Amino acid sequence: MIDYETIARSNHRSGMNCAMAVYDSLSMNNPNKTTPPRPRENGGMCGAVLAAEQTIREAGGTDDDIAEFEKRFIEKHKHLKCAELRGFLSGKCNDYVGTAAAIVGAMGVLQDQE
Repeated sequence: MIDYETIARSNHRSGMNCAMAVYDSLSMNNPNKTTPPRPRENGGMCGAVLAAEQTIREAGGTDDDIAEFEKRFIEKHKHLKCAELRGFLSGKCNDYVGTAAAIVGAMGVLQDQE
C-alpha cells in the first residue's frame, strides 16, 4: 500500500503548496488527473481538503464519499476552511496535508499500483 501521507508531507516540505502536495501524492495513478485546485478557491476551503475532494471525484467517488472525507477531517481538525484551521499564525499546514492524504488513502477510493 502506498503511504500517501508521507508523500504528501514530503511534497509540502519541499515547497509545494498544500493543494498541490496532496493532489500530487494522491494522483500518482490517476488516469483522470487534471490540474490541482488553488488553495482557498472555494469559499476559503483549505487547499488540502479541496485537493483530496477533487481526487475522490476523479477516482469515481460519490457525494457520500466526499461527505465521509469531510466528516473524518473535521473529527481530526474541527474545520475545513483555511482561516479557521490556521487561526492567528498557529496553523500547521503540513498536518492538514498529511491528514487529508491519509484519509483518502484509507477510504479505498484509489487504485494503488506500486
